This record gives sequence, structure tokens and C-alpha cells, in this order.
Amino acid sequence: MLDYIYDQAKQLIDSVREETRERGLLALVEPVAPFNRSRLLLPLVVAGSLISLVFLSGIAIGACAALFTALIGVYLLLSEVFGVSLELTVPTR
Repeated sequence: MLDYIYDQAKQLIDSVREETRERGLLALVEPVAPFNRSRLLLPLVVAGSLISLVFLSGIAIGACAALFTALIGVYLLLSEVFGVSLELTVPTR
């Protein structure tokens, strides 16, 4: 399983290197057909996609923060109200 993941990651890195060898990183942020036909709208499409990427990343970070807050609330409820405790110990040899 780890070999499969390693091979997939290596293939991804190789394909990114191959794409960026000629034109640099600009090839990764340019839109594909049919959105790249108008050279006048190309900067607007790129800016819109980058803004939406940042916006959706902010939503994902907010969702992770809400999950973390809910988990802290569940922990406090279980430990303080119900008295449940979970102790993990490392076994000695």
C-alpha cells in the first residue's frame, strides 16, 4: 500500500515538473479550454479562480475550527459533567 502511494506521489511530482519545465508555474494557474480563448478575460478568470480558492480555503479552515470547538465541548461535557476519563499509558518492556 505504501509503495502504491509512493508511486502515485512520484508520478504527480514528475508530471508537475514536466508541465513547469517549459513555461514555469504560470502553466499551472492558466485556465484550460474553453476558458482561455479570450486574452482580454484571461486575467479576470485567473483572478476569480484564485479569489474563490482563497474563499473556499477560509470556509474549510472555519469548518475545522468549528469541529475543534465542538470536540472541546464534548470533552468538557464528558470529563466535567459525567466524570469520564481516558488515560493512555505506554507499555514498558
